Amino acid sequence: MGSSNIVQSFSHAITGILDAIADERNLRIHFLIGTTVIALSLFLNLSKEEILWLSFAVFSVIGAELLNTLIEELMDFYSEEVDMRIKRIKDIAAGIVLWYSLFSIVVGVIVLGRALFKWHSLIGTVFGFSFLLSFPVMFLIRRTVRGGK
Repeated sequence: MGSSNIVQSFSHAITGILDAIADERNLRIHFLIGTTVIALSLFLNLSKEEILWLSFAVFSVIGAELLNTLIEELMDFYSEEVDMRIKRIKDIAAGIVLWYSLFSIVVGVIVLGRALFKWHSLIGTVFGFSFLLSFPVMFLIRRTVRGGK
C-alpha cells in the first residue's frame, strides 16, 4: 500500500482530498466558502498577517472536515451496528469541525469586518467570546434537560 516515490504519495493524497470533496456535502460547502474567502482577500487591502490568519482559518476548517470524514469512514468500517461509543467518537469529530468553524467565523469577522465595513476588531472579539461563552450555557441546558446526565 505504501508509495514508492514522492509523486505517487502526492497523487494518493490529492485523490483522497478530491474523493472526499466529491462525496461529502459539508466538505464541498466548506471548500466553496474557503475558496471564496481566499479569492476575496486578494482584492482587499489586507496585511500579510490578515491574509495569513484567513488562510489558516480556511485550511483549519477544511483539514478538520477531512479528519471528520476519515473518522466517520473508519467507524463505519469498524462496525455498522449502532454503538454508543462510536456515536460519541463521531460526535466529537463533528465537534472538532464546529470548533474550527467558529474560530474561522471569528477570524473572518475581525479581518473582513475591518476590511469591508471598517469595523473595529473589538466587534470580532466580542463575537468570538459570545460563541465561547455559549458552550457552558449549552452544557448546562443539556444537562438540565437530560436530568443531570
